Amino acid sequence: MKSSLHFLFCCLCATGLALASESAALTEHTITADINNVAGPLDMSFKECVGAGRANEGLRADWQNQLRVAQRECGFKYLRMHGLLCDDMGVYQEDAQGNPIYNWQYIDRLYDFLLSINVKPFVELSFMPKALASGNHTVFWWNGNVTPPKSYAKWDDLIRHLVTHFQERYGHDEVKSWYFEVWNEPDLHDIFFTGTKEDYFKLYEVTARAIKNVSADSRAWCLQQLGSR
Repeated sequence: MKSSLHFLFCCLCATGLALASESAALTEHTITADINNVAGPLDMSFKECVGAGRANEGLRADWQNQLRVAQRECGFKYLRMHGLLCDDMGVYQEDAQGNPIYNWQYIDRLYDFLLSINVKPFVELSFMPKALASGNHTVFWWNGNVTPPKSYAKWDDLIRHLVTHFQERYGHDEVKSWYFEVWNEPDLHDIFFTGTKEDYFKLYEVTARAIKNVSADSRAWCLQQLGSR
């Protein structure tokens, strides 16, 4: 027992000496900045739009408190996030006969908060509700379904009813100031979208027409590509 304790003590001492020696060998660096020496204009694009993870997180009180502070300090206008149509937002289900059941409760709670702190939604229409999905491929630990819709007619109805709800709740003038984006980075095949390029073009066309059929002056944004960043 004494032998084991002695060995452990020696190991600890050796480790401590090694760390002390390494710390002493570190070189101290001083960084200075002249705030009066301007190299060029500061990119203020962050004041237009920022990203914030996934939509469901926006229902948390701590997230809302942090966003309130960030918006007050930075003054950005729009907020973009993933997963607005995912199952954890409770947007879409089907009954036993396959008829759609819509629920806007959580989206309303989220968007009511954003507008209350003078942030407009940059509406990323993703990902696919499980009941409307053509497959089971998902992304992230929260299982965002990245497959095309099993029925473009039902997808069209979902988008049309959603935008109509926005118009009724927030008013035409408010909603026409938002941006609607169709999906996220569909060029990353089998990561964010399992369909082909033609599948995405169809998804975009159906979605954009559904938005415009409700409000002709709404802004239907094209895809966010990885290479566009």
